[in-house]
Amino acid sequence: MTASGRPRATTATEAASRDRAAIAAGTPSRTLMVAAGTRAAQWILTHLADRLAHGVAVYAGAGNNGGDAWVVAAQLARAGVAVRVHAAALPATDDARHAASLAAAWPVQEVPHGEERLVIDGLLGTGHRGALRPHIAAACVQMRRARESGATIVALDVPSGLESSTGDACDGCVPAHVTLTFGTIKRGLLLRRDVAGRIVLLDIGLGAHAAGDDHAWYWATRASLETALPPIAWDAHKARRGRVGVVGGIAGMAGATILAARGALQVGAGLVHTFVDAPSIVPLQIAVPQAIAHHWPAARDTSPDDATDVLPALDALVIGPGLGRTRHTARLVESLMRAVEHADAAAALVLDADALYLVTEVAATLGTDPAALLRHWTRPAVQRGLAVVCTPHPGEFARLLGTPLPAAWDERAESLRTFAARAGVTVLLKGAPTLVSDGHDIVAAPYGTALLATGGSGDVLAGIIGTLVAQGAHGMDAALLGAALHGRAAEIITAQRRGVRGAMLDDVLHALPAALEWLTTADAVHPGLLADLPAVC
Repeated sequence: MTASGRPRATTATEAASRDRAAIAAGTPSRTLMVAAGTRAAQWILTHLADRLAHGVAVYAGAGNNGGDAWVVAAQLARAGVAVRVHAAALPATDDARHAASLAAAWPVQEVPHGEERLVIDGLLGTGHRGALRPHIAAACVQMRRARESGATIVALDVPSGLESSTGDACDGCVPAHVTLTFGTIKRGLLLRRDVAGRIVLLDIGLGAHAAGDDHAWYWATRASLETALPPIAWDAHKARRGRVGVVGGIAGMAGATILAARGALQVGAGLVHTFVDAPSIVPLQIAVPQAIAHHWPAARDTSPDDATDVLPALDALVIGPGLGRTRHTARLVESLMRAVEHADAAAALVLDADALYLVTEVAATLGTDPAALLRHWTRPAVQRGLAVVCTPHPGEFARLLGTPLPAAWDERAESLRTFAARAGVTVLLKGAPTLVSDGHDIVAAPYGTALLATGGSGDVLAGIIGTLVAQGAHGMDAALLGAALHGRAAEIITAQRRGVRGAMLDDVLHALPAALEWLTTADAVHPGLLADLPAVC
């Protein structure tokens, strides 16, 4: 999957540059506004028809976001919906004034009366920064009261009070049930899906200008991921479905390897070999009878002549789940990395959890830095075209960096990109959203809920990615696919349970088939619909 197959997630500045590019190419700005409001009205009429009987309350600000709201009001009124508009201020731009004039041609009442079951939030758009001004804050209070009384809030482009670049939500911000965003998805929506609700990306005619030529993040849509899923032939035997090795399971930590093995099997691995400490063999065989259990390979200075004695034939090797942080396991990691240099033992690599901790320990011992050590260790695999994926959580990544992880998302993403480039590997940085970089692009995988914030979750993810690279997926694709399937499974369970309490990782594993079905089921075709992310809360 190439970067061009993924849409962009833009900051306010990046979104504005795309609008300007389309305008400079000949699309009038008011045409973009009319397209945005019309697409939003079409979506509302199609998906929220049951909320229209008591009319619609529209809150319009003075700027172009308010102009979008006036177009929505006009189009809904034209369709016969009772529309009532609260204008927080008079339209202040030429395009907004033109939009308000469109609504004037229809019977639009001026004051919402509070019985509306649908509220359109068009007060503030991508240009918002800082605290709410008094008249906007007062209108937001009205919208929040409507929400509390059962009304559905639909935000245009971004919820009022949410900064579209940073995801910061100021006091008085109005959480939306649905955000209809235009042209490109705004980065702040991915950072605060709890505020954005369901995110629907609508086409307003930016065309090729939506891609842009800057450093805007990409993001992994269902459609962009589907094409990257490795196919499994109808007549494939178990070796052709991917042979995955998982190294971990120090005494007392068999569970981590069990979860990784189950994750690998659940997404289609043909064979899973586990390599664990002797006390972990019996619990592993009981918990995952489909997996083959081995003692840890001998930790020794492996030469090319005996490298193939260390491991059986594998397509991918996952190192780290429950491995432990001892001198012995550090030597084990070193010997495994030497083993996979040998052509007969070559395998794609997924380095997770304790393996990443041990990378920093070995690097310190050798007087080098973790990125340089990773590049040295993984160069043979990379030169053979094999994927290498590292999957740190923020604390593990900070340890790899040797410095605290930046709080600002721009700086965090740049640290990720720089480290991945120096290490020569793909790095998946877990979070909300998860970010993935191969040293060139930054791609957000905005999937998951707090259900994944539990011990063992990363082990499941490592096993999933291990299978995908074993089946031939490129590192970037495998990392994004893994994050999406893992996260979508959590979303499915969270929706079923109406929260994360009462659910476990077993439920996430059991939901992986449903996540795979979501990935491989084509989206319904709707006019102007580019992407649709479900609400997470």
